[in-house]
Amino acid sequence: MAAFIALEGLDGVGKSTLVKGLAEHFAGVAMSTPGDALTQARPLVLTAFAHDELAKALFYAASVSSQGNAARRQVEQGHWVVMDRYWASTIAYAKSRGVVADLESLSRHFPVPNLTILVHLDEDERRARLFNRDATPEDLETLNPAFRNRVFADLQNRCDGMADVTGLGKVDAVRTLVNYINTTLSSTSSHLGSNPRPKLSKEDYV
Repeated sequence: MAAFIALEGLDGVGKSTLVKGLAEHFAGVAMSTPGDALTQARPLVLTAFAHDELAKALFYAASVSSQGNAARRQVEQGHWVVMDRYWASTIAYAKSRGVVADLESLSRHFPVPNLTILVHLDEDERRARLFNRDATPEDLETLNPAFRNRVFADLQNRCDGMADVTGLGKVDAVRTLVNYINTTLSSTSSHLGSNPRPKLSKEDYV
């Protein structure tokens, strides 16, 4: 059975690496929002919308629609899809940046992942990763404790489960997520977006 899996989390927690690892394990497709086609355009769009947070949010919402429908087509063809950020991050970041428009109403128009997992990393480790790469303004935004806590709390409410990958290498983190995905999806055949799933503990990483 193919499935659509979304990984959410703050910048620097290792989502991109885990997405690639999971896609490889399931012989599936690694995707992201806003997507490869918009990678070069994204900085220009964000610069153009620098003083309009709603416009930025709608840009990301448009990419969720596009990538979500592309993911659904892949699943219908029997391919697993693992997405690096999806709707949960889009709306959590928008709300934390002060957007008050009713973005929630858009959610019913987007394909729903079979499972959305929040990836968590110890803050010291996350900061070290951010400073070891070319940190973007968006990366640096999450160094503000108040902003970071707002985003993280919102993501917790929107995700089905949380995986703490602190201190884990890629292989162990991917193994844990694979076990969790297989166990969770085998227990239900319905979409999981509305039912919270248990947090993954360190004991789950073996």
